[in-house]
Amino acid sequence: MKKLFFTILIIATFTITSWSQACEGFYPLKTGTVIEMQSFSAKDKLTATNRQTILEADETDEGLIIKVKSEQFDEKGNAIFEQELQMRCKDNVFYMDMESFLDPNTMKSMQDMEVTVDASDLAFPSRMEVGQTLPDGSVSMKVSGGMAMLNMTVNIINRKVEAFESITVPAGTFDCYKITYDTDVKSIVKVTTTTAEWIAKNVGMVRSETYDKKGKLTGYTVLSKFIP
Repeated sequence: MKKLFFTILIIATFTITSWSQACEGFYPLKTGTVIEMQSFSAKDKLTATNRQTILEADETDEGLIIKVKSEQFDEKGNAIFEQELQMRCKDNVFYMDMESFLDPNTMKSMQDMEVTVDASDLAFPSRMEVGQTLPDGSVSMKVSGGMAMLNMTVNIINRKVEAFESITVPAGTFDCYKITYDTDVKSIVKVTTTTAEWIAKNVGMVRSETYDKKGKLTGYTVLSKFIP
């Protein structure tokens, strides 16, 4: 079954005035910014580290396109994979491509198969209020090759701004909006989880917590390093 990484990308504050006015919000846009996130089990055991570096940002008819180098490491610090992601920001809304959630190692293993991916962007408006409902996001994949067939759908639903809180993590203390949502993964079996995440102005995600359908914590992620 495809391994998914639901790591919300933290993108950097951009320095050109016209772009910052069009895309000012919860995600930094500055080229060269480094964001490091560490993931832990419910028992506080380090399970993975994700490091993202902003490569460049270009203004286009589709908005501000941000290219990001994403590196994944295991619990021992060994590199697992590296890929380049592309994000978009337009009219004070940051859009994350749901296709970015698909594990590139799994995609590589399917290079000789016919793979069809259909995705909708996940939107993060620059202005948020407690009680606000945010748009859903989804991605579906169909794989066929020989006798093998696989259909998978990931839906992020029930997104809501729950609170405004101060959160302390290894990278510092931040004033954050708390967003909650449900994730439904449908493939051979259906898996449903609930996530709470805290995002800060011009920083991005500071902390996230994932719970199973019984409300039990299964893991969490914290911002461990932020170099603007």
